[in-house]
Amino acid sequence: SFRQSNQKRSADVILEMTSKRLGATAVVDHQQNLKGIITDGDLRRMLNEHESTGHLTAKDIMSHEPKTVGSDTYAAEALGIMQNLNITQLIVTEEHKVMGFIHLHDLLKEGIL
Repeated sequence: SFRQSNQKRSADVILEMTSKRLGATAVVDHQQNLKGIITDGDLRRMLNEHESTGHLTAKDIMSHEPKTVGSDTYAAEALGIMQNLNITQLIVTEEHKVMGFIHLHDLLKEGIL
C-alpha cells in the first residue's frame, strides 16, 4: 500500500504499482486507514489529462471510494462482487485497515472460477 502524502508524486505511485505487479495500489494514511485506490486505469487517465504529472500527488490520482471486502469474506462472494462490478481486484480490509488485495487471477489459480 501507498502512504498518502503531499510529497508522494505520480512517479512514486508508478514505481509502487510496478514493483508489486498488482495493477493497483491502496492509498492509506499514517494510521494505515484506507483512503483510496490507484489503478492502472487511473494512471492512464492521469497521463491523458495532464501534460506534466510531476506536480500530482497520490490524492490527485486516486479513486476515493475503493471497493473492499472483509478478510472473512468467502472467495465465491468476492468473485461475485468482482463480476457484478466488472473489476478484477478488491482490497481486503479489517476495520478500515488494508490487509491486502484479492485478484481475479488468485481465484483462477485456486480453481474458484
